Amino acid sequence: MRRRTLLVAVLALLLWALATVAAGLWLLPPLLLAGPVPPRTEAERARVRASLAAPGEVWEQRRVLGGEGRPLEVWRLRRRGSPGVVVYLHGFGDDAWGTLGRAAELAAWDAAGFSFRGRDRDPGVPCTLGGWERHDVAAVVRSLEAEGVPRRRIVLAGWSMGAAVALLALEDLERQGGPLGGALLECPFEDLRAATRDHLRGTLGRWEILARPAEWLALGQAGRRARFDPESVSPRRAARHLRTPLAVVTGDADRETPLAGVRALAVPDLTVVRGAGHCEAGNRLAGGWGGWARARLGRWGAGKGPAIAGP
Repeated sequence: MRRRTLLVAVLALLLWALATVAAGLWLLPPLLLAGPVPPRTEAERARVRASLAAPGEVWEQRRVLGGEGRPLEVWRLRRRGSPGVVVYLHGFGDDAWGTLGRAAELAAWDAAGFSFRGRDRDPGVPCTLGGWERHDVAAVVRSLEAEGVPRRRIVLAGWSMGAAVALLALEDLERQGGPLGGALLECPFEDLRAATRDHLRGTLGRWEILARPAEWLALGQAGRRARFDPESVSPRRAARHLRTPLAVVTGDADRETPLAGVRALAVPDLTVVRGAGHCEAGNRLAGGWGGWARARLGRWGAGKGPAIAGP
């Protein structure tokens, strides 16, 4: 009986090890590198732009070279008398056109946005959840600077992956210059290991702990495939010494980016909305996300002084 029990235990351990290797090397990496993105037609993109542009306001399209020299299709809405530019950064399962609608809530500011890699014009390029996207955001900020927009008049607004990438990009930008006007962030993840763990926990529940070795293998494999270091994707580490004013909103019922991980970022201006799930907190704020954002921009003095050039 003991021998049979031992044999069953050995076989179970062997099967778990084989499953771990298979999941870590083949099953999980594609899930990390390819976000589920809704298809967008040109007509849908045009409708988003039309819904945001008031009479006299114009959209401009720019081609910016991001990380690895990959071209980014950047759109900017120029508004009359604008105090600056808000760059909207979308989440893992979204694209620019699902996030730029937020620009209606900051109607005084110019709006800029682009879709991260793996979406839109580059569906075959791996998403790296910040590994290369941090360089894309930095490139867009530098392109705005080249157009004459001072850093104090540039604000980043990000959701989920976009919020995490904003912190990573700020770390890179501040190494070579001053702070930006601010960053308005909703439910950023702590680091790539935590993001992978929390995502799988939503599927596997308490059994997720058995998948930890597979997660570690998958992150290494994803890094090799997409040529980035997963350990460098750490918004928590990036946020430690930033000079750019930061404000974060999140929900205490968020299972994808749990409150404990958001608190680990140690951002002093943290708003927690009771009962809000992932990317729901901003919509449940008194006065809406726009009211919350405008209060922070006013407190920071972002965009003070003469307006930037309009359309």
